[in-house]
Amino acid sequence: MATVSFQTCSAYEPAALDTVLPSLLQPLGGLAAIVKPGDRVLLKPNLLTGARPERQCTTHPQLVAAVARQVQAVGGKPFLGDSPAFGSAVGVARANGLWQLAQDLNMPIVEFQGDR
Repeated sequence: MATVSFQTCSAYEPAALDTVLPSLLQPLGGLAAIVKPGDRVLLKPNLLTGARPERQCTTHPQLVAAVARQVQAVGGKPFLGDSPAFGSAVGVARANGLWQLAQDLNMPIVEFQGDR
C-alpha cells in the first residue's frame, strides 16, 4: 500500500514552506530517507510558460527553492530541468522568477531536448 502525505500551507513564504516540507515528508521517513549525500536530484518545476507565479501556470518558484534547500540540507545536489512548451528552460525561469532563486542556491538549470 502506498503512503500519501498532505499538508496545508497558507503562503509561499520561505519560512512557512521550510516548516511545512519536513512534516509533509515525515510519513516517508523524511527527505534523508530518500536523498543521500552526493545524490544529484532533478527538480522538474513544470516550466510550461514564462507567466509570473501569480498566474499559477508553473510550480511556484518559492516552493521549488524550498525543496532545493531541503535537498541541499541532507547533502543532495539539486538541479532544475524541463522542456518548456514555449522557449527555453532558462528563458522561462528568467521570466517567472525562478532563475534568480536558482542562481542564489547555486542550482543549475538543464534544458531537456526531446520530440515535441
